Amino acid sequence: MAFKNVNLEPFDLTSNAVVIEDGLIIAVGTWPDLEPLVDSQTKIIDGSGCTMIPGIDDSHLHGYMVGRRLSGVDVSPESCPDLRSVNESLRAYAKTHDGWIRGFGWVSGGFPGAGPDSTPSASDLASSDVKQPIILTDFSGHQAWCNAEAMALAGITADTENPPGGVIVRDAQGLPTGLLLEAAVQMVTKIMPPPSEREIRQSLLTARDLLLADGITSFTEPGLGPGAASLDDGSASLAVLEGYRRLASEGELNLRVNAMLLFGGLGGTTLDNVIDGLENSGPPEKADPRKLVTVNQLKVFADGIPRSRTAWMSEPYDTCDHGHLTVDGDSDEARVATLQNIMGHAAAKGWQLGIHATGDETVSAILGGAERANFDNSLRHYIIHGDIVKPSDFQRLGEAGVGLNVQPGIRWMVGRNVERVLGQERASRRLQLRQIKTAGVSLSLSSDAPVTKVDWRHIYATATRRNYREDPALDDGQALTPLEAMTALTATPAFQAHSELWRGAILPGKIADLVLLDQRVDWNESVVAGISARTRAVFLGGKLVFGGVA
Repeated sequence: MAFKNVNLEPFDLTSNAVVIEDGLIIAVGTWPDLEPLVDSQTKIIDGSGCTMIPGIDDSHLHGYMVGRRLSGVDVSPESCPDLRSVNESLRAYAKTHDGWIRGFGWVSGGFPGAGPDSTPSASDLASSDVKQPIILTDFSGHQAWCNAEAMALAGITADTENPPGGVIVRDAQGLPTGLLLEAAVQMVTKIMPPPSEREIRQSLLTARDLLLADGITSFTEPGLGPGAASLDDGSASLAVLEGYRRLASEGELNLRVNAMLLFGGLGGTTLDNVIDGLENSGPPEKADPRKLVTVNQLKVFADGIPRSRTAWMSEPYDTCDHGHLTVDGDSDEARVATLQNIMGHAAAKGWQLGIHATGDETVSAILGGAERANFDNSLRHYIIHGDIVKPSDFQRLGEAGVGLNVQPGIRWMVGRNVERVLGQERASRRLQLRQIKTAGVSLSLSSDAPVTKVDWRHIYATATRRNYREDPALDDGQALTPLEAMTALTATPAFQAHSELWRGAILPGKIADLVLLDQRVDWNESVVAGISARTRAVFLGGKLVFGGVA
């Protein structure tokens, strides 16, 4: 197979042709130079001047939950802008679904609820007249809004204590309102029936189709295992990993999946959780172009999120507290020791760590552990999110070889809504992309879908512009260039996944994971041009897996 008349910007400013043999790229250059390499048996595809890019690697994307959420009730602001529409959607869904009702996507502050600070509560769902248990998780998957029936089945009463790393929101009388934060979510999800093998398979196939249509050929599935009970609807168990493997063995997956194991969840993770989990998982696997599913990463939730005031911050929140680490321990010192012991054990066993950290004090604790353990940089540990980082820690990240995997789309979406929690100045320092690059830190961009939508163009746009959804004119000077943004969506994620030697770029010797767009993108003219391009065809190892070409 050969492509001619394709545009390879922003990666390559001079070449316009690519030749593929046995799934590998064997030559890149101009068509007059490469034409002698093809013969009458070669399929030659004229790209008509359209842009070709390496397959996108969304390096932090909950693939299973992308599909899973679509089988529940959509309570996002786009579908349900107010309480009335939420209850109407629940009522309509209940007419055709028995048992538990799952919903996803509401946003804090989207409408006033009856709970403290106008948060949603169980009483807000009473007008739906639905008597089935209801659990509605917010867009991030870190908060759950439940009705009275769900709370009763979970046995959550005024006497129920907050679990480690979690909060049961209560009213002025101390009664649970129905809103659960972080690790408290699993108090409900653990009593829900697990999805069937058929349901898991359908969720994975739905996600596959959405990802390929967006030009995504690889992604990191961040957190499968018992710890997932505290995230979203709690169903991302190890059965999902088996579902991925089953699809791969049947030739139906058509995606490269780097799966992370999760044993402790959003709160109270102990060293024993990790020791036992890794002992039962076997050794970490090596990335291999012949395998579509690889398991060699461990995810650890070190803290929560700023909106819930559960990220550990060096400066106080509006409530005058600082939050703290969410791993096991009854003091900051004990929790830091737990986190650093987990890091040391996993690294000693050869596992790459992806650590959820949004608070700057959490980032400092991770760096302290990395420095004291003198980690082998070849494992390529990285911090997930890294919303707030102390200026002095950017250089430490680079020196310790700890990467950052960030989601500019979340920053764009949350916008100024977090200012009341963090303060305007600190909120403005979220995801300092230019400072990260200047410090020489390995930077990957991702969506965290379904927290944000499956759309690499949106990630690109929010990285190359520094505005908010409600403030499109904002620019703080921290934007990436087009080449930097696209590299952070392709080559750097391949590096994160220990696969950079064979994928992540359009170069001779790399595997032919390629995306042909339907137009030429002028990356320097406007980010809007990047967003308007759509996927014409996707190739995985030279095999057409989406779309078509003449």
